[in-house]
Amino acid sequence: MSLANEIAGEDHGLWDAFRKGSEEAFAEITRLHYRSLFSYGIKFSRDREFIKDCIQDLFLELWAKRESLGDTGFIKFYLLKSLRRKIHREGSRRNRIQEEAEPDWESDMAVDESIEQKLIGLETDEARWQQLNRQLELLSKRQQEVIYLKFFETLSNEAIAEVMSISRQAVANLIYRTIRELRERI
Repeated sequence: MSLANEIAGEDHGLWDAFRKGSEEAFAEITRLHYRSLFSYGIKFSRDREFIKDCIQDLFLELWAKRESLGDTGFIKFYLLKSLRRKIHREGSRRNRIQEEAEPDWESDMAVDESIEQKLIGLETDEARWQQLNRQLELLSKRQQEVIYLKFFETLSNEAIAEVMSISRQAVANLIYRTIRELRERI
């Protein structure tokens, strides 16, 4: 059984228990995914309390609607996509969100070296890391978002497509072009 199928199976069981009213399953979903949701949400607004409110509202809505929710094999991308929509909806209403073209993807990418390791597979030479960090900052916001979801949240292309509301092929093309662009620059 592949890792993706194993995760999907675990997620499916947890999600079903939650939909049937298990408070333990709901608490586990919250525990497992809160940090990722917060890290993703903070890219859209620097207002930490606003993001925490959006996440809390999302979980309250999920609990209230649990019996009518559909099935999902991957809870994480379901939650990321839901949070993205909620932030944009609430942000427009409250006027507290950065422009969609300006999420702050650079901050985590400049700090976490694991993304660089996965992207270029080279030694951890300090000069190369600095050069790569500069190049990541030059990517478009959409390229930064796809890199964040792929390498920080380790989502599949299908999951990224769901979160970003684009086709799986568009995700694959965007990742390919972004990595190629980074390699050419470096």
